[in-house]
Amino acid sequence: MSDARPLRIAIADGSPAFLTAAANYIAHLPGLVLAGTADTTLQALGLVSAAGPDVLLLDLGSPPVRGLEIVKRVKAAPGAPAVFAMTLFHTPEAAAAASRAGADALVGKESFVAGFSQALARLFP
Repeated sequence: MSDARPLRIAIADGSPAFLTAAANYIAHLPGLVLAGTADTTLQALGLVSAAGPDVLLLDLGSPPVRGLEIVKRVKAAPGAPAVFAMTLFHTPEAAAAASRAGADALVGKESFVAGFSQALARLFP
């Protein structure tokens, strides 16, 4: 990861417990700053527009609009952030669907810390 400026990370997840845990984790990592959080996929669109994150962590299962549709919308915008799609379990099927939608990475919540770190290292060496 570059030393130039901290990466701005936004998180959209419908689980208050996961959202809090992920936000606390990210807030304590060197080189990262929490750009904001959202409770729904639709709020994620506003968060991306308002906060201008470098990375959006997006839960694919959060209502009201299916996460894969939000991935497409976010990635269609000019200057779109990297999107790390999140799901309860990292499966080949989920990874393929996320990739088709335009996600830059799929992070399974069951191994969030490792998956997030690997995706960051791959996309922001």
